[in-house]
Amino acid sequence: MKQRITGALMATGLYLIIANVGNFFFGVTRRFDWTTTLWEAAFFFVFIFLLLGYRNKHKK
Repeated sequence: MKQRITGALMATGLYLIIANVGNFFFGVTRRFDWTTTLWEAAFFFVFIFLLLGYRNKHKK
């Protein structure tokens, strides 16, 4: 469980960085605003957490 949470948090952090840099680069916003992607990152965390659990369950 701890490994799943750690993996999901790392993927979510990477997602936040990439999403904000992409928004800045493509002109969606001209400043780095972490709150614009915070809700997306929360749902992404849940998705990755569940995906890692499903993958580990069916790997055995």
